Amino acid sequence: MNIMSKTVLVVVAIFMLGSPVAASETAPVKVSYMDVDPAAAQEQVLKTQALALKRLEFEVFAKSKVQQLNRNNIFSRSRMEIIKQSDGTYLARYHKIDNSTMSVKVRRSQSGSIPYVGVLSYKEQVFESTANTPEQLEKNLFAVVQIIPNRHIFSYQKGTWK
Repeated sequence: MNIMSKTVLVVVAIFMLGSPVAASETAPVKVSYMDVDPAAAQEQVLKTQALALKRLEFEVFAKSKVQQLNRNNIFSRSRMEIIKQSDGTYLARYHKIDNSTMSVKVRRSQSGSIPYVGVLSYKEQVFESTANTPEQLEKNLFAVVQIIPNRHIFSYQKGTWK
C-alpha cells in the first residue's frame, strides 16, 4: 500500500470510530479507495502546463504574424487598389485583417520531430469606397464589402513556430 492509500484508511477509521452510529454497529465497514500514482499525476500536470505555455507562445507568435500580414498585404490601406470606373468615378479597395476575429489553437502532435501544431484563424475584411477624384478617397469612409475566412497551420520545430 502506498502512502496515499494508508492516509485515506486512517482518516476513514478515525471518522468511523468517532461516529456514534458506527460505534454501535457491529457489521464490518467496507471502504473503497482508488490508487493514485503521484508520478503519473505529476507528469500529466506537467504536460498540461507545457501545452498551456506553448499556447501562450503561439498566441504571441500569431499576433506578430497578423501584424506582419497586415503590413505586407499588397492591398493594404497604404497601397489600396484604385480603379477608374466607366462613369468617371473612382473605386478604392483595400484589405485588412480584423484582429478581434483572430483565434488560436494548439495541440500535441503525434510526430517525434514536431511536438506541437498551432492553428491561426482570422477573418480578412475587404473595404471599398467610391469618390469623384482619387484625392477624395483618402477622406471617404470605407465600408466592408466582403469577409474572407483564413486559416494557417504552423508547426513547432527546434524551439520556434514555423
